[in-house]
Amino acid sequence: MSSLKQHQLRALVAVADHGSVNAAARALCVTQPAITKALRELEVEQGVPLLLRSSWGVTLTDAGQTLLGHARLVTRELERAQGEMERLRTGRERRLRIGLTPLAGLEVLPQAFTAFRLAMPQVQVDFLELSALQLLDSMRCGQLDFALGAFVTPVDDSFSYMSVESLCELKSGFAVRADSTLRYARSLHELQQVEWLHADVSGQYESFVCDLFVRQSLVPPERITCCTSNVLFCSLLMTMDAVVPMSNLALRATLTAQRFIELELELNPPDLSLLLLIREGAILSRAAERFIACIHEAQVKQPQPF
Repeated sequence: MSSLKQHQLRALVAVADHGSVNAAARALCVTQPAITKALRELEVEQGVPLLLRSSWGVTLTDAGQTLLGHARLVTRELERAQGEMERLRTGRERRLRIGLTPLAGLEVLPQAFTAFRLAMPQVQVDFLELSALQLLDSMRCGQLDFALGAFVTPVDDSFSYMSVESLCELKSGFAVRADSTLRYARSLHELQQVEWLHADVSGQYESFVCDLFVRQSLVPPERITCCTSNVLFCSLLMTMDAVVPMSNLALRATLTAQRFIELELELNPPDLSLLLLIREGAILSRAAERFIACIHEAQVKQPQPF
């Protein structure tokens, strides 16, 4: 079987990202016949169909999806290598892409970024807030240099391809507006008919809430609303009575902390761990190594929860 070629893998990634051969050609600044040829050669050499072509565009077969994961990883590592060669040639650092889940941004990242910016002012940094599932998938494909995520422990097989370092524990709870009539609730029975608001698209939070009620022999709430818009989420919190998940540290860290109160219930969400994730075997750039060092320094200086 012929070896995989760089231009073939780039063509596959571009088609998957842009949905058509023409769009992929524009993105890579090559001709449409060049993309078509690269993909046909790839299919012939690998001996399996990789693409499904239709009048609506191009989709990947199961084999294509499998190869796509490896193609993303290879092309991303080549980009990293090119960036490091440019640094050695010009003295300029390359771009840094850091993934994080929502709660991760409340802890050590602000202090770490401030220190990093002083040390490496020329590096372009992208912070990408993702759901837990999106973050793990982006790490698997090599699209992130490293990530910070708040996850329920213990860590499962989803992290088997990564180096995982636990930075701190985040105590979880449910919160409502400080002026809400719900602030006096002490049992789940009192919260059956209210709005439960969250931002977890994976469905895990909704399942957890329902399971809490079932374990108390109660019917789960009918109104469990997922909202991934941060602006709308905050607006809803300010205008309606809703129960939301929020760690104690998050309550103290946000500027609107005084507007919320944590409910004193008999059951709460499981505690979370703030994890530093690095893909196993990844070669970190100097910029990534420096930022991670800043995270560790900020963690040492982090005040202990009270």
